[in-house]
Amino acid sequence: MILGSGASAPSLLFMEAPNIITNIPRNISDGEVDDAFMKELINGFEIERRTEEERVQRARLEAKEHVGKTHPLFGKCVATMPAREYFRLIGSYGDEEVKSKEFLQYFNKNFKDLSPNKA
Repeated sequence: MILGSGASAPSLLFMEAPNIITNIPRNISDGEVDDAFMKELINGFEIERRTEEERVQRARLEAKEHVGKTHPLFGKCVATMPAREYFRLIGSYGDEEVKSKEFLQYFNKNFKDLSPNKA
């Protein structure tokens, strides 16, 4: 992407500078390495928590946009969720289970804010 004069690249939260140690100096103890590793894990979980909230908020806005609307090819949108969570569900339970009528009923019942036109 070429930016014109005065333009800057968009800020991306997931591109925050991590505290990953890639080259361990010889004078650092195993305890210090363990502490740095734990700090990285905690920071990673915090970043994941913040970005998950943003992804769910965007999905809620998308769901509001689809209330009462019908797409000419796809029909009515009955559920929307962030892509990362969708692919986690597919990976854990399989495509057929996540797209089943029973799952959609469960999703519509428990996530009303993400269900614009209930199934």
